[in-house]
Amino acid sequence: MKVSRLFGIIGFVLLGFYSYAQINNSKAKMKEMNKEFSLLVRVPLSYSTEQAKAVGPEWIKVIDQWKKEGVYVYSFAFPGESHVVTGPTKSVKKETVVANNLRVVSNVILRAKGIKDVLELAKDCPVLAHGGTVEVREIPSRAAFPVEND
Repeated sequence: MKVSRLFGIIGFVLLGFYSYAQINNSKAKMKEMNKEFSLLVRVPLSYSTEQAKAVGPEWIKVIDQWKKEGVYVYSFAFPGESHVVTGPTKSVKKETVVANNLRVVSNVILRAKGIKDVLELAKDCPVLAHGGTVEVREIPSRAAFPVEND
């Protein structure tokens, strides 16, 4: 009886050490990938809703892979209409900014060590096969722009 209790305690302690090691390993990996990057996803004006629906499963696959790798932070699409505020008169127009026949449709935030790593990840974006582009920008540290609470 005492031996089985001893083995139970030893097992519990070992499990605790294993869990502690796993948590510290995850924290170390997150520290390595301390930079966040924005992937601005653009598609051609001719890119249809049907194409977007067809590409959906490819996006799910890529995002699931990024989640497994621990690089995915979050993402969101811009499915609705947009408004543009311009100039000193601050005029407002219901329109989409188009550059080189492309419009922004979503933003993906990833975590990586540096620009080279995130550029490799950006190459997995499914819209590239459909004439889309992905603009990658580093997001400044939140510490660089502290927010004061009143």
